[in-house]
Formats: sequence, C-alpha cells, structure tokens
Amino acid sequence: MKAREDGPYGDEIDGDRFTYIGEGVPAKGDQQLTGANKALCDQADRSTVPVYFFYQPADSDALRYEGLVDIVDAEYVSRDGRMVYQFTMERLEIEPAEFEALSASVSEGVANEGNDEPPLTDDEEGFTAVQRRVRSSAFPKTVKSAYDSRCAICGKARESPNGTVDIEAAHIYPKRENGRDNVRNGLALCRLHHWAFDAGWLAVSDDYRILVADRPDLEGYEEFAALEGDSLTLPADEDRRPHAKFLAAHRERHGFESA
Repeated sequence: MKAREDGPYGDEIDGDRFTYIGEGVPAKGDQQLTGANKALCDQADRSTVPVYFFYQPADSDALRYEGLVDIVDAEYVSRDGRMVYQFTMERLEIEPAEFEALSASVSEGVANEGNDEPPLTDDEEGFTAVQRRVRSSAFPKTVKSAYDSRCAICGKARESPNGTVDIEAAHIYPKRENGRDNVRNGLALCRLHHWAFDAGWLAVSDDYRILVADRPDLEGYEEFAALEGDSLTLPADEDRRPHAKFLAAHRERHGFESA
C-alpha cells in the first residue's frame, strides 16, 4: 500500500504509530467500501500477512519504501463532514521472513511442537519488544480467523450497522499471567461471553462442552445456565482447537471441577 504527502488527506507517517485515511475523493462524499478499503479492513480484522508500506513525499515523484506495518485498527468515522475509513498502523521494523516465522508460531497448533504437555506461558525474555508486538498482533487475527469470526459459545457473529463484527479473541490461560499467544490457547467470543469466560461464569470441558458456575443466587445465572452442556463451535482444523492443558488451567483458576 502507499500514501502521499500531497494527497487529499495529507497523509503523515511520523512515529511508530500513525493514522492513514482510506481510499476516496472528498468531493464524492462518504468513502465507500472499495476493494482497497475492504482489503485494509480485512487486514485489520484477521490477516497476519505483513503490509509493505510506501510513501510519496510532496517534493518527489518516487515512492519511498517505509518497511512493514501492521494494521491494528480500522474504523468508519466522521471527518470534515463525511464518513471515512480510518486505519491505525504500527511500524514493525522487522524483516518479512522474521514476521512470517513469528506469525506462524502463533498459528501452529502446540501439538506440532512435539510436546504433549505444552507450557502454559510464553518465554517473554526470549522475544524483543518488536517480536512480542508481532505475536500479540497475530494472536487475535489468527484466533478470529480460525473460528470464522463466530463466537465459540453462542455461534453468533453479530454485526453493527457499519459492518463491525462483535467478536474478540480470548486467551484461555490469561495473557496477564503470560498465557501463550498460540491459537490453541484462544477462543473467539462475543463480548458478553468473553466477559463471562474471563469472569469465571463459563468454562469448557476437555470434550468441548460448556460448563456454568453453580451460582443460582446471582443475577445472570439463568441466562448462562441455559448454555450448560452445549458444545462449542470449533475450528474445522483440529490443530487449531483449544488444547486440554489450557482448558484445565482455566477451570482450576475459576474453581470448576476437573472435566
């Protein structure tokens, strides 16, 4: 992709994180979901392929290669009286081959490591700040892609009027405890069930059935109780399904009996 300093939006790319306005001429009103804008939205939502970024200064006809960037967010926002696609980008300062290797380490099932009992945590000391950022960025995209952007618990993919899908990537063994950025330590969940899973209302058995905390005295119990025993909506690829080690650790953290 490329940006122009003297383009209709005066794209500025200073710093490690910057904003890029999508494709569309101001005189034609609101920006549309053109092929280019859709590709960038898809990139923000699920892709882990690096973006090669080029910039054309106002005083030059030549494009200048600016390295790889990651599209970390895409929004449809009001700007100067019209709706535009606004993309938040981060420089990666990393070579394409290393980017692809780090992304692959998030995508690959832990069983491929030849270890039936994978570690719960990542060796953060083994990664540079940029490498951690790449893996952290790859995790939600990989998880949401594995579940086809549908909630593993309710199977839904609610969509807002502007096209935003209500799906988030949850760590089974939590990130705040250095839980691994690996697809088998992840679940794609809607915001309600992400909260319920992290809060301990919900857990998952080794055979991928939903467990519900036995707290009928609390408001919300009846809604969650209806899910008891339901099967998760799982990735077709078995190597991307949750690993029993992470599910068991989550149950233990929240006081569920072994399952």
